[in-house]
Amino acid sequence: MISRERAVDIIDERVDTKNLKSHMFAVAQIMKRLAEEMEKDEEKWEILGLVHDVDYEQTKDDPENHALKSAEMMEGKVPEDVIRAIKAHNCKHTGVEPKKDMEHALIAADAVSGLVVATALVMPNSKVKEARPESVKKKFDDSSFAKNIDRDKILSCEKIGLSKDDFLELALRAIQDIDEELGL
Repeated sequence: MISRERAVDIIDERVDTKNLKSHMFAVAQIMKRLAEEMEKDEEKWEILGLVHDVDYEQTKDDPENHALKSAEMMEGKVPEDVIRAIKAHNCKHTGVEPKKDMEHALIAADAVSGLVVATALVMPNSKVKEARPESVKKKFDDSSFAKNIDRDKILSCEKIGLSKDDFLELALRAIQDIDEELGL
């Protein structure tokens, strides 16, 4: 499996958009924290979070191929379960239904990262350090807030044994740990 450094190099080679890079780092941090919580392979889960959207700029107008291209790019660089998880995070188009904890975790982490960032941006100084778990929970429950974020995907956390509230807090704390790196 590639190293974190190599995954970051791949992101730098393939991704131009700062916000997309930030998203990938946020998802990686959440995945790493989830792996730690669940006593899973932290390095593998973090690498998955880093590379899951490496094809997004190429496929944003072609959602049927999103994740398939990432999986293709990562073939031979990461284990098969990581390839499957990449495909499963876009199961609507790939047909790869999530079954394993790592796959459900990626779906939840991918969605919750946007909710946490959106919550941070409405704080008085637009800083994630200002956000509290209660703020994120309140924003989750407000369907008019960040309408494009799929709350059902966030609730995939329940398939890996975490309550919504515990998961929202874990995701917030994970992103707060790298707030400077993300510019939040």
